[in-house]
Amino acid sequence: MTNKIPYETIYQAKMGNEEALAAILNHYEPQIVKASVRTVNQPDGSKQRIVDQEIKAYILSELAMKVMVKYDLNKKPSKRRPPQSGASSDFDLTG
Repeated sequence: MTNKIPYETIYQAKMGNEEALAAILNHYEPQIVKASVRTVNQPDGSKQRIVDQEIKAYILSELAMKVMVKYDLNKKPSKRRPPQSGASSDFDLTG
């Protein structure tokens, strides 16, 4: 999985395209699920790891907010180039 999302997808999401926003959220789904896992104690004393749906929903809403409100489309892409790939017009939303 690449950590980059095409600029056009981000642009479309920022303009209100629900499919583009869903594509961004789906892109980060594995990391969101991993961050949402917590351990709960079972009645028999055992422990079970579960995905906390409230935490997951919170992370999803924060990411959506970052795309829709905080991401600046006028900000120029980083001049850093990925190794052996040349210039890229894609962006990383994790930072």
